[in-house]
Amino acid sequence: MKKILLVNDDGIAAPGLNAMAQALVNEYDVRVVAPAKQQSGMSQAISAHNKIKVKKYDFGLPVEAYSVYGTPTDCTKLAVEVLYANERPDLVISGINDGGNLGTDILYSGTVGAAMEGHLHRILSIAVSRVYNSQLSFNEVAQIFAAKLPELMSANALMYNINFPKQIKDTKDIFRYTKQGRRSYHNEYDYELDEQGNRLYYMKGIPNDTGNVEGSDIWAIHDGYVSINPLKVGRTHKKVLSALQQM
Repeated sequence: MKKILLVNDDGIAAPGLNAMAQALVNEYDVRVVAPAKQQSGMSQAISAHNKIKVKKYDFGLPVEAYSVYGTPTDCTKLAVEVLYANERPDLVISGINDGGNLGTDILYSGTVGAAMEGHLHRILSIAVSRVYNSQLSFNEVAQIFAAKLPELMSANALMYNINFPKQIKDTKDIFRYTKQGRRSYHNEYDYELDEQGNRLYYMKGIPNDTGNVEGSDIWAIHDGYVSINPLKVGRTHKKVLSALQQM
């Protein structure tokens, strides 16, 4: 039986994580290692200078679960390098995240960051997200994903970023393999005052998804498809590097 490590960034009590576990627990050996609280926007941050508390957690399903007082990437690292060092997972699944991780969102996403850590350990890793206000329930997303999983596990890619739209287009072919698009935000910061009169700022970002051509993850989502985007680690600009080496 394949061993699956479930992680996320919304926290161990998040309904998306529970739905994913329910969809997989009968077919796979599922273990859950997730943050004790909300950790969105942490990217691939690690608790380099902090001690990390880890506690057994009653997940309400026949799975072993740990609550980690750290980042999503801490969860993957601790699971692979410590908690299950002698029972290395065959697959890391991060999610289901409540909110899309599209285009340049992946640079900030804790969901993607936790999966990327699994990828760095040469384990097939998949980040799964559902856009805000989706008409699809977490259970529906989990069941659709679970049915697709054997195909994904048979491919060569070591990491996928999967996003589910607000509503799936009425077609038998609901999936699109995509490239990363570009998402910018109009960050409308607002603030409130604390008891001492200090300003406490918070983000109210509005996404700008214009200019995304057919074949991008953002195009797929807006057209009602499930986007499957294979990712990699390297960011070297190979064309520029080649030109510099010729100087």
